[in-house]
Amino acid sequence: MFHIISLSLLIFCFFQTNVRAESSLQPSQLSGKAKVFNPDISANFLGLLQRGTKLSDDRRAAPYNGLSLQEAEIQFTSDVDPYLRAVALFSLAQEASASKVSFGIDPEEVFLETIFLPSVTLRAGKFKMALGKHNQLHSHTFPFLDSPLILQQLLGDEGLNEVGVSAAALLPLPWYSELVFQGFSLSNQDLYASPRSGDWGGLVHFKNLWDLSDDFTMELGASGTGAKNISDQTASVLGGDLTFKWRPAVGGKYQALIWSTEYLNGYRPGKVDSTTGESLERLGGVAAWIQYQFAERWWVQGRYEYIGAPHAAALMTENKQSALIGFFPSEFSGFRLQYDRHTVQDQERADHRVALQYNVSIGAHPAHAY
Repeated sequence: MFHIISLSLLIFCFFQTNVRAESSLQPSQLSGKAKVFNPDISANFLGLLQRGTKLSDDRRAAPYNGLSLQEAEIQFTSDVDPYLRAVALFSLAQEASASKVSFGIDPEEVFLETIFLPSVTLRAGKFKMALGKHNQLHSHTFPFLDSPLILQQLLGDEGLNEVGVSAAALLPLPWYSELVFQGFSLSNQDLYASPRSGDWGGLVHFKNLWDLSDDFTMELGASGTGAKNISDQTASVLGGDLTFKWRPAVGGKYQALIWSTEYLNGYRPGKVDSTTGESLERLGGVAAWIQYQFAERWWVQGRYEYIGAPHAAALMTENKQSALIGFFPSEFSGFRLQYDRHTVQDQERADHRVALQYNVSIGAHPAHAY
């Protein structure tokens, strides 16, 4: 509650300061000057109604059966000057608590990036690292209601979202080709958690996009990251992703098809089963999904996931299948109904889950990455 009140007061004071500043201007000056004082502000929130065979009925344990606020985000974006752009995005989500339902506010992304260098973008702050494709997405832009299993198991619920620096360069090739180098602090508890503040991790990401025709594009990406873990050993993740998009130049408002797959392979030296002491070092998995838009506001999707390619002997392989239907009245609101079937090796019963999500955005929301 303290966090919520603090953020509310911060936003209130911010608006009050700008209102007083603008009140001294003449009416004819307001339209042009207001933008100078105010950054672009947007808010997004996700509501979720779900029922699952293995979900808890206790509201203090998130996620749980019933209606919940999945996540809310508020984002401030503005050009600082002709050289820099600033982004500050804060997320609110339920935290685990043994005594009550509580929410916490976290700085999901807070960074500066350059806007004056041709073909090169430099960034510094806290942001989602360029590991694969899905790790760079915010919750409200996920293709499905949840992130892939392999990403959750390797990197946790938040993915690889660290304080660091980044340099992205467009290569002089006849197609879109981007090479990204990033360095980051080690605060990911699931993979990288060196106790020494001087230890840094490194990441490289190579992305290519080809226009195969006026209607058809192909994207191919490869990435890798490595850093010290809590055992003072070097952990790593390698990944690759492939995406095809079809949207006809004529009638593309009503019809589109996307197929995407992503593979991650993690090496976690020193990680063992707390009960048996067996090694859990190796873990790899794939997620593949397809989306078909069949009307202006409707689409259907299917996803298949497999965990265990490769996997340590002590780990069980997992399979998950998901089906989704989405209805989006506009780019600012949407409703999605998803069904999941999740099976684990040697377990007799599968986990079944049905979830209905509403997704609402207000304000000057920045465009999402292609």
